[in-house]
Amino acid sequence: MSDLTTEALTKIASETSLPYSTVRYCLECSVAQAACEFFGVRDCEVDLDARTVIPSFYVGGDMDVEEAELFTSAPVRHDVVPAEFTFDMFRRDFVDRTLEVFSGILREVGADELEKKWRKQVRKAVEGVIQEKSKDRIEVDLGDDTNGIMLKPEWTPLEVSSYREGKLMLFYVLKVVRRGSAVDVYLSRGVPSFPGAILKMLAPWVTVKTVRRLRGRKTWLKVRPGVNPDLLRDVSSYLMGEVVEIVRR
Repeated sequence: MSDLTTEALTKIASETSLPYSTVRYCLECSVAQAACEFFGVRDCEVDLDARTVIPSFYVGGDMDVEEAELFTSAPVRHDVVPAEFTFDMFRRDFVDRTLEVFSGILREVGADELEKKWRKQVRKAVEGVIQEKSKDRIEVDLGDDTNGIMLKPEWTPLEVSSYREGKLMLFYVLKVVRRGSAVDVYLSRGVPSFPGAILKMLAPWVTVKTVRRLRGRKTWLKVRPGVNPDLLRDVSSYLMGEVVEIVRR
């Protein structure tokens, strides 16, 4: 594999946050798919380091016996004949098709990684920046290519005036939905579990149970072991002043 190809894969890995080995594997798969389409065969072996493609031709199916004699001696029907081609032997349209396939595979693999990442965050508190607010939903920037969405039923009415574009806030991850190569993360600030999730974020060692929540006004929590009152004030601050009280029994 050329230095330019290595440099390009390294750059793509950095931009997509995918491991270099994963990006390289995506390229191998892309070349293999483009080659299989080009030759009309079912199997192609790709060696990026040697810059070669080896399609496997079925004699009597993918090629006739006369063609097979160009690659092997005394072929017969149903033989599998490998034939080696170097990258330099392919035309520009093959390269264009490889890049098209590569782009699609990268999107799918990137979405797979994002989906796995965000499924681990379900029922946790995460940071996000409000991008856009409409009458029934808020779009949130979560720092990657996911779509953060908070629908109106998940808002806390007493704090709606603070939902402004550019505002950094904490949100509760409700669920993750995959749409093709897009990943939607549904958020909330109104669920009863949100104050406890914030406390868990600030003090991962505690066990938290929500007893009751009056959205935007007051939340009662059971916490084991006990926590410093300063932590409760921090939680209250993230909740725009909502009172947080520990239930002792």
